[in-house]
Amino acid sequence: MPITVTPFGGPLGAEISGLDIRSVSPEDAQALNEAFLEHHVIVLRDQKPTDQQLVDFGKSFGEIKKSRFVSPLSGHDQIMVISNIREDGKPLGQLPDGEMWFHIDQIYTAQPCRGAALHALEIPSEGGDTCFSNTVLAYETLPDATKKRLDGLTAQHSFQYGATTIGGKQDEDRPRYTHPLVRRIPDTGKKSISICRLMTDRINELPDTESRALIGELCDHVENPKFVYQHKWQIGDILVWDNRCTSHARTDFSETERRFMKRVTIADKDVPMA
Repeated sequence: MPITVTPFGGPLGAEISGLDIRSVSPEDAQALNEAFLEHHVIVLRDQKPTDQQLVDFGKSFGEIKKSRFVSPLSGHDQIMVISNIREDGKPLGQLPDGEMWFHIDQIYTAQPCRGAALHALEIPSEGGDTCFSNTVLAYETLPDATKKRLDGLTAQHSFQYGATTIGGKQDEDRPRYTHPLVRRIPDTGKKSISICRLMTDRINELPDTESRALIGELCDHVENPKFVYQHKWQIGDILVWDNRCTSHARTDFSETERRFMKRVTIADKDVPMA
């Protein structure tokens, strides 16, 4: 049976039904990619893949990158474990606790990822939601004068969470990279605001005070609730997002409850271009 795509009816996102990801045909993969490009976030419910099946599903969207950290909760070198489960007080996964500001994955590298697929295995009773902002829609709704102001601007991003935004000292040894402030998505030709509160250091062509002000203004715009879908996880959910068209955040949750997810990261064949 063909898969069904049901849009959420908000600023982005759709639910995919009629598919077990343990068996994806070429036709299924094409339909998934079309939904991915149109809706930026897609969700499949009640999925029970093995680690390898999750990796194979991720390949429907592109090449899968190796994880920088291999967790004993998986052991697969292409699976990133996101969890607060600890052994002898040490987290067995990455990004274990609490809230995270809006960010774009790997924006501090020369070639940020195309997207990612995240599978929920254990979730807290409350909180730990993932919020996605539609950065294409955020760009399209800017005043024409602001769009013109952004033309030709570039931003430097650093793997040092919040250092510039909160006035902290920059560590020059941290990975950093410069990209266009507004990037074009090759698949669709649409433009996306490529900036985030967590990792954007500065806008290179502006004085520091003006740079900080514009970063704040754009981040406030991107994070406006009218552009945001907040995903309340269910066990078995697999959520795939387009990292080029979205910025995402995590809501806080109790450190006394377990949160356990497995992720595959989809590489991009393109570099960000204006």
